[in-house]
Amino acid sequence: MVLKRIVLVMASTLLVFAQEQPTRTEIELSATVRKLAIAAAPAQVVNLNSDQVQREYVETLKNDLEALQSIAVLRNGLPSVSDPESFKLWLEAGCEWLITSKMSQADGNSLVVEAIVFDVNSGRRVTSTTQKANSSGYRRLAHLVADAIEEFLTGTPGVASSRIVFCREESRGIKEIYQSDRDGSNLLKLTNRKTLTMSPTMTNDGRLAYLTYSPRPTIWGQKTPGGPHVRLYPLQDSAGFNVYTPVFSPDGTRLAFVQTNGKGGTDIMLLDVASGKVRRLTSQNVINSEMCWNPAGTQLAFTSGRAGSPQLYIMEDDGTNVRALNIDGSYNSSPAWSPDGSMIAFVSRFEGNFDLFVYKLGDPNPYQITTGFSNSENPAWSPDSRHIIFSSTRGGKNTLYITDLSGSRIVPATNLTGCQQPIWVRHK
Repeated sequence: MVLKRIVLVMASTLLVFAQEQPTRTEIELSATVRKLAIAAAPAQVVNLNSDQVQREYVETLKNDLEALQSIAVLRNGLPSVSDPESFKLWLEAGCEWLITSKMSQADGNSLVVEAIVFDVNSGRRVTSTTQKANSSGYRRLAHLVADAIEEFLTGTPGVASSRIVFCREESRGIKEIYQSDRDGSNLLKLTNRKTLTMSPTMTNDGRLAYLTYSPRPTIWGQKTPGGPHVRLYPLQDSAGFNVYTPVFSPDGTRLAFVQTNGKGGTDIMLLDVASGKVRRLTSQNVINSEMCWNPAGTQLAFTSGRAGSPQLYIMEDDGTNVRALNIDGSYNSSPAWSPDGSMIAFVSRFEGNFDLFVYKLGDPNPYQITTGFSNSENPAWSPDSRHIIFSSTRGGKNTLYITDLSGSRIVPATNLTGCQQPIWVRHK
């Protein structure tokens, strides 16, 4: 099977270039994509600091919308008023849709914003949304409004209000788990174990689990939302094996993880979080690792060396019906199943570097997302299956980046270095 790299580039004409290689094909496409011109008017404020609202809410809303490929956000030469009589001025400035916002304090000292989207040509109200947040949640309100607008446009909830969880090296031998908003703001440290702490995984209700060395690798996490971090497996330091890379099932009831078998190989295991019972899913004396769940929680994709080199496989959640993904390449690893169930992102060694590829289930050929002289690893999907976050050394040190599925728009997810193993979750 042939691996294929596809790059989409905005331009005014269509160009197609194909260059045959022994086992790979490179195709470059370019096409025109029309964007909807949107502007966000200054927010009306009731008993709040107007400067803070404009700075933290309106600017964040603009940045969130600018991240959408279907939208062009207008910023310069715009009217200072947003009443219906001014719509002609907005139209002359190139605006097609105008967002107006009114923010005030609600009961309990919380914030509430009503955002309305107008078609300035017809003066018609296109959609509206009302959102609430705590008293300091200006940016949170902007994320929620942006998500509501994206859902109206696409039918799929947006990800501006989502969170990114990752491990970060603080110093030699010390890694901790951090969390940030999707845009890299609101950095929060989730662990403080002062040792190697990595491989975060999180449930839909916000429960965190991870691997930490205490002193041997041990899985810790939360059994209840907001609950204490407790030891999950193994319960004793005297266990004669090591464990790695826990991954919650979609319903949060099970943890898949890797365990050494004492013979030089590793197996994929399954922990029932409530009962503590463990079962083995693989039994060949090879390296089986890097598993991920399908959205239904009925199958796992994983990396295995059973064919002589790292390749991708799928099995049922009881370890049966193991089959290889028919993907070319001598080294394929780190599968990540998209939330919509239609794709698997993975890492392949290509021309001496590790790059990201996407395999669409049912299609004959995966396609390449990243290319260059640096490594790209640890892919994870956005909750809407439209983007991939990954770690890369393209800036010299491991940093997190976000790419669209064409690979044509890759942007930093954070300005922090030493970051790896990201996951992307909806905020609860």
